[in-house]
Amino acid sequence: MRSLRQDASLAAATVMTAVVTPVAATAAPVSCEAPARGSAGYNDFVLSYKSECATKKNYDRTFPDVTVSTPVDERNKLSVTTSTALAGSIASVKVNDKEFISSGGHGAAFQYAFHAWQQGESPSECYNPTQAGARKDDDRQAPPYHGPSTSALYTMAKSGASIRTAGRPAFFVTLDDPKPGWGDCRAADLQPKKVPFSMGLSPYWLQTSIELAPDHDVPKLENVFRTSATLTSEDERHDHFDGVFVAYLQPDFTKVFSYSLATGRLSARPADSHTSKDPMVRCTEDGDYCLGMYVRPDVLGGKAYYYTMSRPPMDYNGHFGENTIQVTSPSGAMDKGEKASYETYIVVGDKSRVQSTMTQLHRALR
Repeated sequence: MRSLRQDASLAAATVMTAVVTPVAATAAPVSCEAPARGSAGYNDFVLSYKSECATKKNYDRTFPDVTVSTPVDERNKLSVTTSTALAGSIASVKVNDKEFISSGGHGAAFQYAFHAWQQGESPSECYNPTQAGARKDDDRQAPPYHGPSTSALYTMAKSGASIRTAGRPAFFVTLDDPKPGWGDCRAADLQPKKVPFSMGLSPYWLQTSIELAPDHDVPKLENVFRTSATLTSEDERHDHFDGVFVAYLQPDFTKVFSYSLATGRLSARPADSHTSKDPMVRCTEDGDYCLGMYVRPDVLGGKAYYYTMSRPPMDYNGHFGENTIQVTSPSGAMDKGEKASYETYIVVGDKSRVQSTMTQLHRALR
């Protein structure tokens, strides 16, 4: 899926090191006309979400994008934006003016995606309910590819420092998509020709929550936000099911680390791909900006795991490349009417700050 700084022993209330160095800047007018393809500014234009350049329509409904923010260390600002064009997915995570998320199209951003398959089969992009929308949503769209989503959005609302969404994810490869999916799969081989499949929609309902401080359960950790989701099935029984919560990060997030729950330290990992039971972190080359994922060990359980992947530009990913971090949560069979729940804490800051925050978060939540 594509086109998914201080002593750790200090209490959170005494954290004084900045998340990043504050930046004072005057906002410039936003242009929605893309620079020439191949020019220096083209990739940044496509990959950095601009609400002004994205549709606010979803079927016959209109929603404004929603942004929540919180001060960090009294001199920085953490903000998170959910997008109507991406059906409630997280399109932007910023500390001051630094964008963390790559949002070039409906297969990127920061979103939930799922797979369901039968015994003897394997997970397939052609049975892949995807929060932001379908692959074909980017067809015939102008950059930055933030036109309407096939995924149906019914709720996207702000309350305090929190956002709630509810919707029905689209299939990433829909029945009317003429192109095969990854591995040359065909939607027609896996999806029946009936509603909601014939509308490009999956038989699942997705409710999500995003909570910044002070709304989440560790409010003193201002550089943390909590995400959760509940997926309800209206589908036939499948022998296997998994949920993925994946962030596509900006191209400069090239460094990969795992956080040891035993030692409280970050260790460098391969940039191409890495699977871990310990929390994972991606950083810029200089370590000034990092994003990590933390799931409580009792929630992660024995089957779920963290995964990072880097892929070079290719036709499949629109020639933008991919730097991802995700939590994959496999489960057993999923029956009609059953629910699956997910919870992940997102930590941002420089490398040292993320490491110490992971330690504080783990102590507070275990």
